[in-house]
Amino acid sequence: MKKRWWMIGSVAAVLVIGTVSVNLLSPGQAMGMPVQIGTVATSALESRILTSGSVVVEDKYRVYANVNGTLREFSVKEGDLVKKGQVIGKIDTSDVESRLLELDAQIELARANLSKAQAGNEPEELAQEKERVAQAQREHDAAQKEYDRLQQLFASGATTQQEVDKAKSQLDSTLSSLNVSKQQLALKQKGPRKEDLASLQAQINKLQVEKAQLEKERTQSVLVAPENGTVISLAADNGQYVNKGTEIFTLANLNNLLIQADISESDVSKIKLGQSAVIEGSSLGKQKLNAKVVRISPIAVTTQNSSGQGEKTRVKVTLQPDGDVSALKPGFHVDINILTEKIDNAMQVPIEAIQQEADGSTFVWVADNGTAKKVNVEVGMENELSSQIKSGLTGNEQIILSPLDAIQENAPVTPSPMAGM
Repeated sequence: MKKRWWMIGSVAAVLVIGTVSVNLLSPGQAMGMPVQIGTVATSALESRILTSGSVVVEDKYRVYANVNGTLREFSVKEGDLVKKGQVIGKIDTSDVESRLLELDAQIELARANLSKAQAGNEPEELAQEKERVAQAQREHDAAQKEYDRLQQLFASGATTQQEVDKAKSQLDSTLSSLNVSKQQLALKQKGPRKEDLASLQAQINKLQVEKAQLEKERTQSVLVAPENGTVISLAADNGQYVNKGTEIFTLANLNNLLIQADISESDVSKIKLGQSAVIEGSSLGKQKLNAKVVRISPIAVTTQNSSGQGEKTRVKVTLQPDGDVSALKPGFHVDINILTEKIDNAMQVPIEAIQQEADGSTFVWVADNGTAKKVNVEVGMENELSSQIKSGLTGNEQIILSPLDAIQENAPVTPSPMAGM
């Protein structure tokens, strides 16, 4: 029985307290719309692009075979460090050596012929030509006498016309031989023609060009490292026959690595050369590397989404990391945080407070003495959390966050239990 009276007394007490609480509220203080409240802050405001990228090599050199032949003395492995000018291997060019010996002999012979032609004829050679002319003259004179004798005999009827014709033919033959001998003597006395000398010199030049090309091939048959670096890939094996233009190996400077990222077309306009970034990733552990934007591709590439539905357009952006990059390897994936803009001492509010009119102007709702007030503001830079207020606020306002569409000017508002910032 005592317990029942205790419970009745407790209920009565609650009713009394509730009645007193209601009576304490003035008739004009009706319960307002519950809202979440945030404050205006003044601090550094940063805008960043978060993306991922891959590590690539900036200085990469591919070495190709410059001649045909068998690859010899090629013993480097992937990961080997080499120095500029170091001999990496050789290409067997035995056929080139044989051809060089042949060319040397041909050049010597051509030079001897040219020297002989330039020197002219020896006195003995001229004497021989003169003797040939004299011999031809004697033969012609003898033929002339025989022809004259037979003509006289034919006139007296002592010989036939056939004998006369035969003598005439012999006379003509000796005359022709005499003329040829005289021409040869004249040429010998005149010396070599310029055309003949030029032809001999051209032959020598042609042989020398061919020799120079073969000597170049012999030199190029030795494979040397074009720069200091690390062998990152092999495309041929020792003992393999290679043709001119065959790739042998690839060399890279692993101390000069770059980061490449594909930036969406909606964000690429925010990227500028020289912007700062931070590189992170599982390959770096707790280490972070500073970087800067060094290249922005002049073209965009459009590809299909992985789902096959729709397309995505990206622009390749290259960053250069600063500091110790020994933990990075070409092909590693990293996370990239690019600082696109920063304003010191920026007045800012949570981004969910910003509202927009149909004409594009912006405003916020503020809680002023328990009522909602609409304040037009000019918005500047934004990030995923905050918006810069360039004008419209003093900094002391209580900002209503994510206001409901039903809120109206001068409507009563009450901070909700979850309100605050």
